[in-house]
Amino acid sequence: MQLKPIISLFTSCALTAVCITSIVSQAKANDEVRFICASGYDQATNLRFPTTYAWTERGKIAIIRWKYGWFTSQTVTPEERCQQVSSRFQTAYNNQSLAYIANGTVNNQPVICTAKQEDAACDITLLTLRPQDDPLQILDDLKDILRGRATKPVEHSSKQQPVYYKIDIKKFLQTAPVEKE
Repeated sequence: MQLKPIISLFTSCALTAVCITSIVSQAKANDEVRFICASGYDQATNLRFPTTYAWTERGKIAIIRWKYGWFTSQTVTPEERCQQVSSRFQTAYNNQSLAYIANGTVNNQPVICTAKQEDAACDITLLTLRPQDDPLQILDDLKDILRGRATKPVEHSSKQQPVYYKIDIKKFLQTAPVEKE
């Protein structure tokens, strides 16, 4: 007969543990940042384009609006590029390697990448640029976005000396304007 109170106590403890775990998981999820690709509204053209967003508890923050195809042959669509780059941002964020962004060259192509420190090699390639893109201009635009100095996303539309910018990604995610639909 003493078995019933013990089973009841055990069941209560188990349910309490499950509830606490659920609450902690939800609280952690609220602090998470996800980089996603979603349709975003461009006020200048009154059209929607695939957009790389940082999704935070404050809302979605536009980083790159993919208006143009990567190759003139359209072998990679803006939607595909958006998905790829959003995934790379997520990987870099998860690995805590968004402290520095830099321009570089990977497989003889210009890229924007993350670096663990200034003057270090590229760690994670965020995006491969088109031949006609100006790596320094795109890097500078991305830096302004990630430092909270720009109010609109980068519009992704030669061997150069790499430039490194220190990024405070946590501050960006806390202060950057969020988009309203």
